[in-house]
Amino acid sequence: MIHYLGLPQWGEYLLEGILIFVGIAATAVVLTRTGRNPYFAFLLMVPFVQIAAVWYLAFSAWPKSLKKAD
Repeated sequence: MIHYLGLPQWGEYLLEGILIFVGIAATAVVLTRTGRNPYFAFLLMVPFVQIAAVWYLAFSAWPKSLKKAD
């Protein structure tokens, strides 16, 4: 078995878990600033669903920009 970065297997899993957590947390912060539900960030963990989620986010009306237009 090949160990990347010279870490034991549990270290690789720990590093991967930390990176996934940081990615989801950062996405949740961005979604909160755009007025979306931060749980939307969990869709980015599902392959192919993440593409549809990003398209939905990009092309839908953002609630905070609608409030400023009023």
